[in-house]
Amino acid sequence: MNIEKALRNYLNSSGPKVKEKDFFEYTNGDGNAILNVLFKLVDEEIEKITEKKALDRVVEVLKLAELMIRNNDGVNRKIIARKIVRLDQKMDRILSERNKKFTNPKKIKSEFNKVRRELERLLEINEEKDTKQYDFMKFLITETKNISYLEYTLKKMPALANVRDKNEVPLFRNLLRKYLASLQEPYEEESMYYENLISLLLSQKSFTLTEVEKRICLDEMYRVANQLSYNKKNEKKNQKVVEAIKTITEKIKGIDAKPKNIDEIAKKYKIHISFSPAFFEQISLLKEVPEGRMSGREEVTDYTVSMDKPTAIEIDDALSCVRLPNGNYRFGLHTPSILGYFPYHSPIVEEAIYRKQSIYLPRVYQKTEDDFNRVVPIFPYPFAAIKGSLLEKDRRLTRSYYFEITPEGEIVKEEFLKTITANQKRLSFAEADKIIASGKRETELEQTLQNLAELTKILDQKYQSSDLYEKVKENMDDYAELRVKKEGSENIVYQSTILVGSRVAEFFYRNGYPCIYRVHEVNEENTRKLQAMIDTLNETYGGEQFKNLYQLIEGLYPKGRYAMEGSHSGLNLDHYCHCTASLRRSADIVEEHALEVCYDQNPTEQELEELRQDIAEKIQIINGREAPIDYFMKEYQKKYHRR
Repeated sequence: MNIEKALRNYLNSSGPKVKEKDFFEYTNGDGNAILNVLFKLVDEEIEKITEKKALDRVVEVLKLAELMIRNNDGVNRKIIARKIVRLDQKMDRILSERNKKFTNPKKIKSEFNKVRRELERLLEINEEKDTKQYDFMKFLITETKNISYLEYTLKKMPALANVRDKNEVPLFRNLLRKYLASLQEPYEEESMYYENLISLLLSQKSFTLTEVEKRICLDEMYRVANQLSYNKKNEKKNQKVVEAIKTITEKIKGIDAKPKNIDEIAKKYKIHISFSPAFFEQISLLKEVPEGRMSGREEVTDYTVSMDKPTAIEIDDALSCVRLPNGNYRFGLHTPSILGYFPYHSPIVEEAIYRKQSIYLPRVYQKTEDDFNRVVPIFPYPFAAIKGSLLEKDRRLTRSYYFEITPEGEIVKEEFLKTITANQKRLSFAEADKIIASGKRETELEQTLQNLAELTKILDQKYQSSDLYEKVKENMDDYAELRVKKEGSENIVYQSTILVGSRVAEFFYRNGYPCIYRVHEVNEENTRKLQAMIDTLNETYGGEQFKNLYQLIEGLYPKGRYAMEGSHSGLNLDHYCHCTASLRRSADIVEEHALEVCYDQNPTEQELEELRQDIAEKIQIINGREAPIDYFMKEYQKKYHRR
């Protein structure tokens, strides 16, 4: 049963109402994907409003959304809230823009009010406090009582440091109360346990404390300290306890709970934080990619899947992989086509190129939970995260890189096509790893992932990076969050991007076309000395004690840069370029433009010369932003980072 088709038929009065039982049976529990479908269909129905059209069926579809929100813990409530607000704004816009066209505007308003009532109900349900995360942390604290396990949990799920109970009391305040209570009883072991828990929370980068909470916590600390030392006899008796309270009090006082204003530092290094209102207007006018064929673009028919961190904002690549009758693999990487949406020389693209890359600040620096100031992006959020992002089942304009690869790893055919892609499935790395480990091939998703895993083993042999390069990259600060580990499904993405970047670069080099290469050149003698030093330290003291050594070496080890010629020593490639992350890295947009000139057509000498001049100019701009971004982050961390 195709839920989208069934719902669409129901809304068009050509099919029966979708029963709740059938709805849950065929959605496979994928709440976010189904909610995207529901809101998309509702949006379409609102757009088609006429005096003859009633919206009762739209209300019924929204009730299915209510069921999904109530019964699915994994839904993204922030995105749902935005979708609800946008639908409400859309109805206002339609009433305003089409008022004169309607013969009976009161009828339209009445129908919209039906939908609005259901949207208000949805918003209330969506904002209901979910305490499951708090209950989980409470269980770990009171039942397992294992600091190491709690530390591991917070490392994997940093947001748990700030959970609140059903009364909106933060976990930290409740722990503080437990600690203070234990100090007044002869339970030294328990007080030490809670003291360690408090220190653990305070050490988390994700931990935040508002000014109000800070004051409440300090007041409670002062009150207990005063009770324990209200006269000289008690002060002497409880001296150790009072000192312990003072130590934690000083730590709490040292927390900077004020919003971190990056404007001053950003201005110093010419980091653009905001966007022109005209950009948002331009994005709002972008239309959804229509069903059916589009001139100059091919439809991606292979099953596609994206794999990323669960918190990823921009979904900027999806992969496909099928086994052909001859035993070869047909592999595809599909990435958003920025130039399918905006002209290359438009202000919004020029601004993105100037910004060089999206900068991801540690989460503790966010001003509020929902203002997205953790990211300084190259494109406004409505495009980077929604209209340009490869959201599940949504059709997007893309550039697809196809390769036919033999079981021995030889590439016998390659194509770099303008396409339309509807990402079939969005997975986290952990979800993808679980499917791969099962070994199953019963569905298209499973077949695709198993094929990708097989092909990656082949590519692992073909593309051997420098060990030193990989270790430095693994431990360095990555402001663009593009670092990928070489294991499991993360390695699939890593090898896929290297394959595409190397083959696209080879195309330009082979034909003598201008290209924005990613160049990494090292002094082999210095590299050998660094590696020898690392090996000696690891053999003598053990590698774990020196894993931070690679962060020191990063300052000695050369960084990559963009140039019109050169090799990539770290990846052991003669030629390499960036072209798979255009939503958050500007060099990829320049590369897409070069493909439009050199691959999509037969360029003239004049066009090649113009491209050469353009790439030289863009390289100067992009390389010139490297140092300011680096200085910006270092000063920002120095000013605000809490260790």
